Amino acid sequence: MRKLPENKQRKRLRLTMCFMYLFQIFLCTSPFVLLRSSDGATLKDESVFSVIYKIFNSLGDVDKVGGIVRFVPYFLLVIIPVAGFFLCALDTQRNLKNVCSLFLNFAAILSILMVVPVSVLQIGSVLQLILYVVLSFLASMAMVMRLNKTEEPEPVKKKIPKEEREY
Repeated sequence: MRKLPENKQRKRLRLTMCFMYLFQIFLCTSPFVLLRSSDGATLKDESVFSVIYKIFNSLGDVDKVGGIVRFVPYFLLVIIPVAGFFLCALDTQRNLKNVCSLFLNFAAILSILMVVPVSVLQIGSVLQLILYVVLSFLASMAMVMRLNKTEEPEPVKKKIPKEEREY
């Protein structure tokens, strides 16, 4: 992909996307899903990190957790915002960040919708879904802005006649 210098509007979009990815990482610590507690009678709010901790804590007894494959999307929900942040932060002149961001957001939305049943959605998963949709919109908007190729005009300096100059 060709490198183009970044104008002010695309820079604002890129920084907004970076901050939204950081907020996505923060949302991994908020209540994400309702899971049955160890006694099996009550439901407990779990964050993405607490679910991953439970997986690593009970690696010896995989049947107790329900299989590691069931919880792979939880790993993706941590990896996707980190990868998106670094792509947006480090790629300033190419369109790679926008294309990858669209694919990453689509994968994150699918993983949330496939792993979390609608009846146990919590505030963290709902906010992540909304923010991934907004991030997809911002990435597509940045792609269109890049294709537009309108450069910012340089300010025109007025020539002052010699008789009007003050010394």
